[in-house]
Amino acid sequence: MQLTDPSLVVLIALLALATFVLLVAGWSRWRNRVMQAATRAVYGISLSLLVVLLAGVVLNNQYIFYTGWGDLFAPSSTAVQQNRGGQAAAAVTARVKGPGLQQLRTPATLPPLPQPGSRMQNYTEVVGARSKSHGQVLVYLPVGYDPRSSHAYPVIVGLHGYPSAPKAFVRLNFLSTIDALTAQHTMAPTIVVIPRIDTPATLDTECVNGRPGQPQTETWLSSDIPAWAAAHFRVQTQRTSWAATGYSYGAWCAAVVTMRHPDVFGAAITMTGYFRPRFSRGYDPLTRATRGHYDLVALAHHQPPPVALWVLASREDHGSFPTTEAFLRGARAPLAVTATLLDHGGHRNSTFTPYMPRAMKWLANTLPGFRA
Repeated sequence: MQLTDPSLVVLIALLALATFVLLVAGWSRWRNRVMQAATRAVYGISLSLLVVLLAGVVLNNQYIFYTGWGDLFAPSSTAVQQNRGGQAAAAVTARVKGPGLQQLRTPATLPPLPQPGSRMQNYTEVVGARSKSHGQVLVYLPVGYDPRSSHAYPVIVGLHGYPSAPKAFVRLNFLSTIDALTAQHTMAPTIVVIPRIDTPATLDTECVNGRPGQPQTETWLSSDIPAWAAAHFRVQTQRTSWAATGYSYGAWCAAVVTMRHPDVFGAAITMTGYFRPRFSRGYDPLTRATRGHYDLVALAHHQPPPVALWVLASREDHGSFPTTEAFLRGARAPLAVTATLLDHGGHRNSTFTPYMPRAMKWLANTLPGFRA
């Protein structure tokens, strides 16, 4: 019986029900009151453990954190690298249409930092000028950052999963990996901007622009966040100095804003993401006219943008691999895709975090703005 087998849920539920009946009936083979009390305690503890186990199995079946018993107890996997589409060097040096970042201007005197002396800055409520979206934005500054200096830095926009928040991105090894590579002079000192992307927090927007009156999350990420960052920090304003990275839902968002706005982002790193939107039940803001705009599988094949993507996916991750496989199969130049495909691994953080150093080294070697 596999970990994701529905019959396992039924079995655990039946065991929990039987234990509950025994607990309520107070059945015991012992006549001694102490032993009877101990038996009831065992029933109670067993019932609690079974309920927790049942909840864990149900959640695992929904999100595929672990794909099977082998993935649970022996999670190591072999990785195969593929290169699809065109060459990364040609993608990032190509001319692109659009205003991009060139119109952004950083003021001579920057606004004061909310946490002076700290590398982590917390802006609790940033409002987008164009999208009218609002939410928390964390900013992780490089060692030695001085707002009084004229030195400008490349930017990584870090995108969290759903449901989640910017602090979840911080807990993973993205920032520590960047620090380590910077200390080794493998990667240029970098500003990391981590905005909230489920705006409002209770809605799975899939980072798209909805209909009038609905969230405009794509504009929030592609226009408002870059403009806000340039107004508050010393940032470079070339697309070869801007990249998006994320995991799961955030990986999809990183891919969609990069591929739809190549004048802003030169590259993206996606970890266990997907390439067609997956809206939660009860909310789908796309129309027949706009749905095709967010089909990255079709975009990669028919209108590939000149950007570079680093993609990680597990063949056992049924939530993300089918669209990833279709995306890789159809990718055409000038889009350049470097993919790391795992034989095993579920949809969880420990599947992709070991590959973060490899991904960041790729970014440093691909986009000129991140080269040490």
